[in-house]
Amino acid sequence: MNKYLSTLSRKDLEQEVKKLYDIFKPVREYYQLELDESTAEILQQYKDKIKAEYFPKRGFGRAGNGASRKVITEFKKISTHPKDVVELWLYRTEVMIDFTLEFGDIDEPFYNSLASGFEQACKIMQKEQLSTEFRSYAQLMLSKTFGLGWGIHDELKYIYDKYVEL
Repeated sequence: MNKYLSTLSRKDLEQEVKKLYDIFKPVREYYQLELDESTAEILQQYKDKIKAEYFPKRGFGRAGNGASRKVITEFKKISTHPKDVVELWLYRTEVMIDFTLEFGDIDEPFYNSLASGFEQACKIMQKEQLSTEFRSYAQLMLSKTFGLGWGIHDELKYIYDKYVEL
């Protein structure tokens, strides 16, 4: 591949990038995130995909933990800003909590997935020094889980204290 690319002129390379941009949606989204000042539009599209797993426009949600994780994995491939990834993990956590509040107690794997996603967000917050920016959003998650089953509030509080409130 590198050998092929090294034989191309600048104009040919530009044409290759344009062709990739036109053909592949992830490439288009990557460049939109990289070049636009605001990432809000693309981020909202991914938030909508997560919400649809739990609260579809019609019928009942599937509570697709794996599917919602996959949405974040796809987003991470195109994302250029760690803060957007944190926001998406926290949004997934919020939607999962709202699903529980709407439909009642869920099973242990659901809460394990919820806690795991919250931990991913908190780890990135700590690593990228984004705690100040997301502290109140994370605290909102804690307050919404108070009184929920399977010890989820205590688990999220432990994670929060470990990574955010050092």
